[in-house]
Amino acid sequence: MEYGLTSSTIKRIKLLNVNKGEEMDYRFVWEVNYANVCGKKLLLIVNADTRYAMIYCDLKPFVWKNITEFISEAIHLALKREDFTEEKINKYFELAGKIKLTTIHGAKACSGLKHLTVELAYYDKTLVDGMFQPIITDDVNFTLCNISLHPEMKYFQPRDFFRIRMNELLK
Repeated sequence: MEYGLTSSTIKRIKLLNVNKGEEMDYRFVWEVNYANVCGKKLLLIVNADTRYAMIYCDLKPFVWKNITEFISEAIHLALKREDFTEEKINKYFELAGKIKLTTIHGAKACSGLKHLTVELAYYDKTLVDGMFQPIITDDVNFTLCNISLHPEMKYFQPRDFFRIRMNELLK
């Protein structure tokens, strides 16, 4: 599994050498962006295959020291929120293999991340206390969109497509 980091995320966690992303099964690629959106520092974790997102705000210092574990926990929570059992979640991580921090995976793979970052600049709801932002996360995962890696998927909810793709994988 690869966590593709934007340059702002790489700078924030102070990584010196980050290899280019290689993973071709985008179900195992999560693009990560640390962005200042309307004065709020957000961490967006987006599945490259489905545009399913997890959004966090005001991360604590311990998160940056353990970013790989934090992203893995966010993915675990994403699967849990979509009613996958612990057995299926463990299977996902087993199939995904070793975790690598890489740069982002190209224009199509990270287009969901880029679009989402821009869309959040116009978001008008208040953030909740705590790092995880369930309201914004639900809003973006229920919003109809195009999924760049799947041009046949016109106006689809990332949540639905994420569930379909994960169910295919975790049969």
